[in-house]
Amino acid sequence: AILLATKQANPRATIRSTLEKHLPARLAEALAGRIALSGNLADQSDRKLGEAGAMLNDWRFNPNGSEGFAKAEVTLGGVSTADLSQQTMEAKKVPGLHVIGEAVDVTGWLGGYNFQWAWASGVAAGEAV
Repeated sequence: AILLATKQANPRATIRSTLEKHLPARLAEALAGRIALSGNLADQSDRKLGEAGAMLNDWRFNPNGSEGFAKAEVTLGGVSTADLSQQTMEAKKVPGLHVIGEAVDVTGWLGGYNFQWAWASGVAAGEAV
């Protein structure tokens, strides 16, 4: 829907420039490269843009590793708990989007509390889907 709406509002925009308004630049660049449509949005049919949007909505990735427990630390920030269901971790404004672990603005003490939060929120979201 974003690609089609942007095509109407700014036909000279590219997929990459459109994605950069919603995502970090490096991620937008990588995703635009996977779509493999070149040129302005005006150069693309609505069908092709719809297919590209569907691909972005269904994009899956597999992490290729981790730094392990030695590098694991808590950070501040993330999605506010007020914006999530307490039972399922689903975003209230984006149905189907579940946010868990350190992507949520929850800070625990050192000593495993953050790991416990990550696992517990993951179980809640996993059971909901």
